[in-house]
Amino acid sequence: MNFILPGYYICKRTWKKLYYRPIHFIFSFIQPVFWLTIFGFLFEDKFIFSEGNYMDYLLPGVCAMTVLQTSAQSGILFIKDFQSQFFGRYNFTGISKTSLLFFKIFADYSRVVLQVFVLVGIGYLMGVETIFIDVVGFLKVILSTFMFTYFYASLSSFIAIKTKVSELMATFIHLFNLPIIFTSTALVPNKNLPIWIEQIAKYNPLSHLSNIIREAIIVSNFDNGNTTFSFLLLGGLMIISFFCITRYFKTINYD
Repeated sequence: MNFILPGYYICKRTWKKLYYRPIHFIFSFIQPVFWLTIFGFLFEDKFIFSEGNYMDYLLPGVCAMTVLQTSAQSGILFIKDFQSQFFGRYNFTGISKTSLLFFKIFADYSRVVLQVFVLVGIGYLMGVETIFIDVVGFLKVILSTFMFTYFYASLSSFIAIKTKVSELMATFIHLFNLPIIFTSTALVPNKNLPIWIEQIAKYNPLSHLSNIIREAIIVSNFDNGNTTFSFLLLGGLMIISFFCITRYFKTINYD
């Protein structure tokens, strides 16, 4: 209980912000729906698959992009804590800083996974009828989004704590997110990418998250590759990034 109760209140602080400002949660679906609508109907005749269609392929990629974009904003709360001088209170909590970071990112992850399943429902309403989620598929979505969120949210938190400047945080979001998206298989199949981008996409974490979600929720086979390797890659990135941010976080003391 000494571990869980403080963690609950850390998560509750983030959840309350979402509860009192639900407009941020609502607006977070505008861009994914835009991707589904514009790209889905614009390129549905450009890519031919042996099974399924482009909308079937696109939906999991948009879900993965939503995970990326929401995780990238995880560090913003730390910047607000610096600006409001709340950050110093972290030095006097009974919970360890590792646990504090874990539950802070877990609160963001709970929002991420909710967004993913809401988007799957939106995709079904937009005509993606090949959706099928069993217990194994559900667990794959839960685990893969968990790994990616902790990887990218840790990176976002590190930049926020290191810089303490909201403008630099916004630069990180815009500078990194778009190149990651367009050098992945989230929007375009690997075989349709230029050769040099295809090589990057093979090691792009967003490609691996997209492929896992695609295999987990879509009946059609889109040659999703070795998902075991994808899980190992995401797991390795998660461990490295979370370890680095916790090590750095422990060295910081603010009154």
